[in-house]
Amino acid sequence: MRLISKGRETDARLLKPSELKLLLEPTRWKILKLLATKPMYPAQVASHLGLDEQLIYYHFNQLRKSGAIQVVRVESRRGATTRFFQVKDNAFAVLLRDAWTGTPLPEFLLPFYRKGRFEAKVIVGSPDPHGPNNARARDAFYAADLTLFFGSLCDRVDPSVRLDTEVREKELRENNLVIVGGPIVNLVQSEVNDALPFKIRTGAVNSVFSKRSGKNYTGAVGFVARAPSHWNKDKTMLVVAGNSFAGTKAAILALMTESSLFTGDAHVFAGLDLDGDGVVDSVELKE
Repeated sequence: MRLISKGRETDARLLKPSELKLLLEPTRWKILKLLATKPMYPAQVASHLGLDEQLIYYHFNQLRKSGAIQVVRVESRRGATTRFFQVKDNAFAVLLRDAWTGTPLPEFLLPFYRKGRFEAKVIVGSPDPHGPNNARARDAFYAADLTLFFGSLCDRVDPSVRLDTEVREKELRENNLVIVGGPIVNLVQSEVNDALPFKIRTGAVNSVFSKRSGKNYTGAVGFVARAPSHWNKDKTMLVVAGNSFAGTKAAILALMTESSLFTGDAHVFAGLDLDGDGVVDSVELKE
């Protein structure tokens, strides 16, 4: 699982109390702390701790069986094989109830969850020609990844996706909203576009304009913005939009993979194609 602490994210191993007790045996815990600093072999650890080598081998075997340490390097020394060990995980988390499942909930998304339940309507652009530009939403299917992500953070998700052409005013007033896509392809987003700290500018080259910095971003660029709902100030809306379908994908990818970078209510991300296959597969925080 992933743990987030003080804005930093790390891998953690989930343990039952009985497993934690095995690791907290004083000598084993000293071994773990040493192996967290660098790879070492048992005789080296025994010398460092001033303990009997056979005793250290016993504890190494217990730690290996528990899956807490692993062999990371093998060397031949004086005709003998020397195995170097290191811890497998950076941190441990304790499982107090077997029924507990899930991953840490990003603070940025807290308004959309209540008692383990996702509470929002996800609104995507219709794939059929619609609106003043007679546009088709090409980015709507990326919302499938986003809704799977929302579901992974809770115990229950009710059917909650609406097309911009079918959502009713009553639903807009009564629910938290997640609005996916820019103003050309999502008519609901077009109603709030001018009120956000970042807005989509349309023209010969679509861009994302920042009211905060005055910068105009082009390329595959998207933003994620959280604000009181335009239709009901007691509700929250989350706008995930880009200047193109690739820009919207960048915004969605940022929300799913880089939530630890979210220090405010709105951020701009540029989409990157690291493997050169023409598809956005990573993001860079711009603002």
